[in-house]
Amino acid sequence: MADYLSMAKAMDELMLELIEKGAEIPGYVADDLKSGRSLAGIQSRQTCEGDSSVKAMSILESVEMNLLSLAESAYGRGYADEWQRKIDSALAAGGGAEDCRTPAPFASATRFNSGVPRGEYWIRVKESELSPVSDELEGLLGSFGLVSLPQEDGYLLLYGKKENVTSFLRNIRDKERLRRNGGFDV
Repeated sequence: MADYLSMAKAMDELMLELIEKGAEIPGYVADDLKSGRSLAGIQSRQTCEGDSSVKAMSILESVEMNLLSLAESAYGRGYADEWQRKIDSALAAGGGAEDCRTPAPFASATRFNSGVPRGEYWIRVKESELSPVSDELEGLLGSFGLVSLPQEDGYLLLYGKKENVTSFLRNIRDKERLRRNGGFDV
């Protein structure tokens, strides 16, 4: 079971450090952190991850994204990456009931990704999923106004305007469909 309470405490520390350094924290971020911490407290007393766990995760990931984005823009990428590691290790610190049959929730797409400008839409795609266009990938990304960042786990982080990301993915899907059908559009 993920330790959302420790995650919330780590983000409390980050928020206090940012305030001490003179950063202005939006009120909604502080309010969301308080709500997430309360839900995490409820979740920590449950034997199984349930609704409070999903809600806590959703709220805390939103707070995490906002705080880390603020940290990166104010104090640099290295500072934000350091705090990302602290928050991740706090989250992973939890134990939990071994016999619980409720699956852990999937990671949200709203998690902070260092290096992606605020407000940009992003997705992570396995490089193998881009095989229909691997030889023309850079040109295709450029034509859609997208940027790619290789990740350590074999994924590519693609970002840009949401409609451009959607159009790019549609284009890849269409090329794959043509390839499977021997060049004939069905």
